[in-house]
Amino acid sequence: MKKKSLSVCALVLTASLAGSILFSTPNTWAADGAAQSSADTTVNLAPENSSSPDSTTNTSSEDTKTPADSSTLNLSLEDALKMVETGNSELQLLDSKISIYDKQNQQALARRAKVAISDENSKKDHDLNYRRTQWTLDNAKHDRDTKLKDLKAEITNQYESILALQQRAANLNKQHGDLETMIKQTNLQIELGLQIPSSIYPYNAQKAQIEAGQKLVANSIKSAMNIIKKDLGVDLDREVVLTSKLGEYTKYDDSDVDNKIAQAVNKNYDIQRYTQDIEITQIEYNIDFYYDDSNADTVEASIEDKKAALKDLPVTKEVELRTVYNSLKTLEHKIVADQLTLEADQINIDTMQKKIDAGQSSSLEIIPLQSTLYTDQYTLDQDIVTYNKVVAEFKNSLEK
Repeated sequence: MKKKSLSVCALVLTASLAGSILFSTPNTWAADGAAQSSADTTVNLAPENSSSPDSTTNTSSEDTKTPADSSTLNLSLEDALKMVETGNSELQLLDSKISIYDKQNQQALARRAKVAISDENSKKDHDLNYRRTQWTLDNAKHDRDTKLKDLKAEITNQYESILALQQRAANLNKQHGDLETMIKQTNLQIELGLQIPSSIYPYNAQKAQIEAGQKLVANSIKSAMNIIKKDLGVDLDREVVLTSKLGEYTKYDDSDVDNKIAQAVNKNYDIQRYTQDIEITQIEYNIDFYYDDSNADTVEASIEDKKAALKDLPVTKEVELRTVYNSLKTLEHKIVADQLTLEADQINIDTMQKKIDAGQSSSLEIIPLQSTLYTDQYTLDQDIVTYNKVVAEFKNSLEK
């Protein structure tokens, strides 16, 4: 019973400390100037102009809150990747947990240094607990580094997605302007009796489609921008201007990919994680068995489960890497097809322009061809952004 009581107390104290730190962690992605609770007040006792010495004045926190930053943030991709280190709330939460785990590890080491083995609890303080707390701390640090890499890949993807969407918006605006010109000229031809009234209907329908596309793109840009702001801890109401340009397509060098995958499987951190966990759990079982603890059977069974997971880990890791790599290669083929489609679009436009210059075609006939070119360009841009994301995921997976 003594061991169980001490364990319960330790759990309560740890949960209390963790709760205190977690709830005090600043939510940095929330609006910088969000209104505080109306219950928060500043009380001024006996103000100079008070008619009564007992009177008090309550000043709402609305008057003392930090004003929101209304300046425009010019944000390059490089700056965004730097800001995530200090502005991301998830990383700050992980840092708080690491601080807790580090303190617990120091406490376990201190107990081990002065403990005299007399029972099961003291034996665990000497042989087990400091190992478990060190294992937990090391894993938290690794997971934090992995999370940072994943966040940078996500921010890069959102940033490039917005750039592609902004280019799409510019092209839609141009299409809309060209279509307005076509509608005006068609209406003029109808007034002159050169075309029937119904000839304007297809153009009006196309205009409605473009306007719907403009709204969709605008909403997509806003959503992606909010994700970036959240990840960087920027006020959601603050205007952000992206200053970097959409990167060129660069094919991933996979000349030694089989060797890279093999090394990633062999050096996978989870192998170390599971191996050490099994070793530590074996120590726990030995102590429980020696002191005839009823928990020994449960601990022994968990060791077998962990051994099975460790055995399957290399295959699972290789399948994961091969799946991402195959997605990468599929996108490479799709990008090549996109580029060929664009080349064909440009040939069609050049051919039509020659007919227009020779007086064989109307200048209006080139507008649909330009529309096709803009749409296909956006498809290529999207596929490049997706490809860059998959490449980043593959590289990160090789280092996990």
